[in-house]
Amino acid sequence: MNNYFFIDGSALTAQVRQLWRAQPSFRKKRLCVRTFIKHLMLTLGELHGATYKRAIFYFPTGDEAAIEEFVVAPDYKSPGSVRDLSFKFCGTKLKKSAEFSKLVEEVVPSKFHDRFQKSEKGIDIEMCCDALRLASTGRMDRMFLLSNDADFVPLCRTLKEFGANISIIHLSEFSSPNLDLLREADSFDIVATNALETMFQEIPVEQSAEAAAADEGAAAETASAPAEGDEPQSEKPDTEPSDLDAKHDGAADGGKGEA
Repeated sequence: MNNYFFIDGSALTAQVRQLWRAQPSFRKKRLCVRTFIKHLMLTLGELHGATYKRAIFYFPTGDEAAIEEFVVAPDYKSPGSVRDLSFKFCGTKLKKSAEFSKLVEEVVPSKFHDRFQKSEKGIDIEMCCDALRLASTGRMDRMFLLSNDADFVPLCRTLKEFGANISIIHLSEFSSPNLDLLREADSFDIVATNALETMFQEIPVEQSAEAAAADEGAAAETASAPAEGDEPQSEKPDTEPSDLDAKHDGAADGGKGEA
């Protein structure tokens, strides 16, 4: 069977953040995408017959930092690490969208998320083009879609007209599904909470140490910096300032104003 996993990277990282907030034990852990797909293969056998062609993770161009923060990508240099997985960078990440998305996910109830502007553009078009290309040539039997975007409703309808089945998947129960999208799906499945433990990995110790060292360095720099409005302390003895001292003080004041 020609089964494909289409993973909307922005939806995936959003669901990871929702899991972090709902389950503190998952904080500072990242999702191993290979283990995630392996679990879906073990638990959804009646849908895909234990076979799939490829799992594609779509991320906006320039969003590599999101991968390192939320997911563990395969080690492409290690033999046997990659098994029909690919990361596709396309579209555009909108400026300052990461901060906005975090605000929406932390403050706005999940049922209202779809009413806010997306944090990227072009990803859904790329996913639609790839899916339609496969389905129109008879090379897709089922698409497993991880997304919560109602913009994919027309795609689901069209794929079903080509004879493909649509399966919506979510990472956890803590993300509310889009009902319009579910109405067009042939199945909907969520990873069981007790299975998530096997998919998430602790952030490597060396990375945690580097982050801690950076935080300590920043704190030390902040502590040693003079407070705003404080005058720099002079090491000269309390004597009558000379003309040269006056010129030096004026230059220091000017440099301070530019900073």
